[in-house]
This record gives sequence, C-alpha cells and structure tokens, in this order.
Amino acid sequence: MLTWPEVLALWVLKEICFIGITLFKLKKTYSPIDFIRTQSLLKLFAFLWFSLDVILLEIPAFLPFQKEFLKDLSGLILFFHYLFLIWWLSALYEKRSALAKLSPSSYVISHFKLLLPFLIPWFLINLLFFVLEKHLPVSGIWAELFYFGCFVGALVVLMAPLAVRAWNCRPLPESNLRQLISSYLAREKARLGEIYLWETFDGRLLTAGVIGVIPKLRYLLISRGLLAALEEAEVLSVVAHEVGHIKRHHMFWLLVFFVLFSLIIYFVFMPLYLLFLAYFPRPDLLDVFGGQGLLLPEAFMTLGLLISVVLYFRFLLGFFLRNFERQADLYCLESLGTAHGLIKAFKKIAALSGNTEDLPSWHHYSIRQRIEFLLAAEKDPTLIAKHHQKVKKWLTFYLAFSLALILGLSRLPTKQLEEKAKLNLAYGEFLKEASIFPSKETFTYLGHLAYELGKEKDALKWYKMALKFEKDPEVLNNMAWILVTSKDKNLRNPKRALKLALEATSEKLTAIHLDTLAEAWFANKNPEKACLYSILAEARARLDPDYYPNFDYYIKQKERFCNAARSSSKVP
Repeated sequence: MLTWPEVLALWVLKEICFIGITLFKLKKTYSPIDFIRTQSLLKLFAFLWFSLDVILLEIPAFLPFQKEFLKDLSGLILFFHYLFLIWWLSALYEKRSALAKLSPSSYVISHFKLLLPFLIPWFLINLLFFVLEKHLPVSGIWAELFYFGCFVGALVVLMAPLAVRAWNCRPLPESNLRQLISSYLAREKARLGEIYLWETFDGRLLTAGVIGVIPKLRYLLISRGLLAALEEAEVLSVVAHEVGHIKRHHMFWLLVFFVLFSLIIYFVFMPLYLLFLAYFPRPDLLDVFGGQGLLLPEAFMTLGLLISVVLYFRFLLGFFLRNFERQADLYCLESLGTAHGLIKAFKKIAALSGNTEDLPSWHHYSIRQRIEFLLAAEKDPTLIAKHHQKVKKWLTFYLAFSLALILGLSRLPTKQLEEKAKLNLAYGEFLKEASIFPSKETFTYLGHLAYELGKEKDALKWYKMALKFEKDPEVLNNMAWILVTSKDKNLRNPKRALKLALEATSEKLTAIHLDTLAEAWFANKNPEKACLYSILAEARARLDPDYYPNFDYYIKQKERFCNAARSSSKVP
C-alpha cells in the first residue's frame, strides 16, 4: 500500500494531467456541437479519474473518518472537484452564444445550482441518520429500507421547492402570455403549483421544464431567454410539450426508475458482487484492488457501482427519456391539433444554440429527428398510438424484469456469501504472502482456508508444503481428515489417512485427533477400533466442555461407530 506522501504526489500529478487533458480537448472545439460533445466526454473522464483515486491510490483508506456518511461526503466532494474544474475551464471556451459571456464563477455556480435540489435532500437525510444512528427503531435490512424510504420522501417533498429557490426562479408576471398559459393549463386539467421564470445562468438558457411529482409542489419553469426568443404561439407549444410530461406521468416514472435502481443495487448488485468475490478463482488478483484489512475490496466495488450507474442511467434510462420526450412532443400535436408552433420553436432554439439540429444527447433525440417524427405523425396519426403503445410495452417489460430480478436474487444467502467472500479474500492475501515469504504458518493457513472454501485438493497440497518445514500434529490430523472424508472419491486414501491419524495422535492426544483416528479406522473396515477411539474422544471432550462446545457431535460419533461394531460382531 502506498504511503500518504506518495499518494499526494501521484494525486497532484494526476490532477495536472486532468487539467491538461481538459484544456487540450476544449481548445479543439470550434462549434457549439463540438463543445457540447466535448463536455459530455470530459464528464466521463471525471468518472475515470475518480475511479483512479479510489482504485489505484486507495484514497478512502487514508480518510480519518469511520462513519459511512463522512466517507460518502468526502467521496462526493472529491468527485465534484473534477466537475468544478471542467465547468471553470469550459467557461473560457464556451461556444454557445447565450452562455459565452458568463464569468467562470457564475458558470460554475449555475451548473452546481442545477444539482442542489437533489444533493440537499441526500445531505439532510444522511445527516439526520448520522445524528440519530443509535436511536433508530429498526436495524439491518429494515434500517436500510427505512433510510431509503425517508430519502425518497425527502426528494418528493423537497426537490421542487428547493429547485425554484436554488435556480433563482420568480413567478411569471401577470400578462397576456400568463393568461394564455393559465387558460391552456385549465383546459387540459394540468395541475400545477405555480408558473415560474427560470433564471439559472442569468436566465440565458433556452429551455423550459416541469419539476415535481405532487401537484401542489409541481412547477412549470420557463427561462427568460426562451421567452425572448419565441412568439406566444411557440411558447404555448412548448408549454403543451411540458404538459405532455404531466399527462404521461413522466415525473412519477422517473421516481420509479430511481427507486428500482436503488433496489437493484441492494438486492441484485451486492449479492452478485459477493458471489463474484466468493468464487473468484484467483483471489490473489483481487488483493491488488482492495486495501488491507477490508472485508470487501471497496475499490473494486466502487468501479462496479460506477459502471452500473453509467449503464443504467445513460443507456437504459436514456432510452426511456428519449421516448418520453417524443411522447411529450406528440402531446402538443394531440392537444393543439398542430405541431407547427413546436417545430418553429425547435428551429429557433437550434439556430440560437449554434445550429445544433443534428446534435443528439443521451436523453433527447436530435432536434431534426424530433421535427421529422412530428411531421410524419401529422401525416399519419396512427404513429401517435403506435409510439404510446411502444413505450407502454417497454415499461411493462422493464417493470416485470426488474421485479423478477430483485425477487429472484434477493433469495441468495447473503450472509453465507459474505463469509465465503471474506475467506476467499483472505486466501488471496495468503497466496501472495506465500509467494514472497513462504513459511510453515503461511502454508498451514492456506490449507485451512482452502478446506473451508471446499478446495480439498489444494488444502492437501498446502498442508504437504507446511510439513516440509516442520512436523505438526494439527496439519497431520487435517490431512488425515480430508483423505478419509473427502467429497471427491478420487482424493480418498483410507490407508494413508490412518497412518497420518496415528502419527497425529502420537504427537498430541486431543478429542479432535482421536475422532479423526476413529473415522480412519472405520474407513479401513475396523469398526471395533473406531468404537474404541470414539469412546476415548468423547471422554476427552467431556473433560473440557468449554474447549469442545459441540459435545453432542462426539456422542453421535460414538453411537455410530459402536453400533456398527456391535452389528459386525453379530455376523456369523
């Protein structure tokens, strides 16, 4: 493991490289499309650099905090500092005319404010549980579910009110436009708490949105830049698009996606990860990624979680978001009878953003694709019903598959897998140690661990190597036990087992060794001697009940061997 000064030096070097790569990529952007694509790529670089902090530098191992909340908060700060660097440097090379003149500080603050409605509920709930940790009425899995329920509840209740405050929103002033929007909302029975001017990025964004699940805490947001760019009919078409999100319950579905992802991580990812650790054939390689003294290699788990987040949100959720946006576009056509206003709005937004008609994103089709679909739907209205049916079908499949996955894999024996994962990781550590500092103790421990993991052949190999250093009755006894009881019949060797068991008892006479000797005699078809030594084993165990708490085992062994001896004596 690296020392703290070494980690600091490597981190600073890595920081310089990150800044250099970011500047290099931004300088190579010559259009708004290039710039937006580069920003998306740099966010992936931020994930990569953060992974290196955790996996290679093992920064979490150097944190002085024991509490998970403080560790999580530190990790969040570490990741966000990469985003801050990207945002600050991006402000210097911004190619979109609406945002080009923002100062770097305003640019960074505006980006960060977009995330505050999600970060504040997380922080408040984690802080509350951190303070009340010892006073919770539940524990274990119920505590986890209780925490998750509180977090989801905080998101539903706090996210939208926090957003309108963090994003510098103010109610849309009374005007003909507000009356027009209010009349449309009333006609469509779209329940909202308020209509706000969206002032993030000094109101320069060309965007609108609906935020909130609860009707009274749901708000329609329209940026000042969008209002300045569009005519009333075009603004109404954009509002119709946002109402489409309400009518199709997209905010609710986003909450479902988040809830199911969290359940999948808890009930699917973690058991599968434990399964991977428990049965990974080369546990010595896993030790490269984990720190010292860890039950699970946190770094390896972090990488898996990051990959899961990217796959789930960017690809799976992205697929649904693109189709949700298409549903919202179609609602404008359905409710207003025409999509011309929305199409004109799209064209203006694309032009003002730097001719971005052909720029798709992970959560939107490109503007050109959206316009083409709207024009096709106007000519052939059956496309509308077909698209809604497509979304319904995929949502049904997603729900069924997710629930089946959760219910199926939640049945895995997590506790047993965790214990086996711990054994396998320990086995990997001793494998590495044995390759560098071979010793009797190391090979003995390897034998014990291999046997516990069900690797009986490997256990015999390690025990034999331990005996080359020094004769040990415990090792002899363990080898005898494997040779006489192995599940693999090809490994069984009763004669050799008896020889080893006799040697072990001659060195050290314990109930455990006598029991092995009894088993060896029985395997060699001598139940009388098996009975004799099982009686001696029971007597030894009776003398020290604290050392032999499983006394019933010795009684059962005695009955088994002695009954066999009596039966054999009756045979003529």
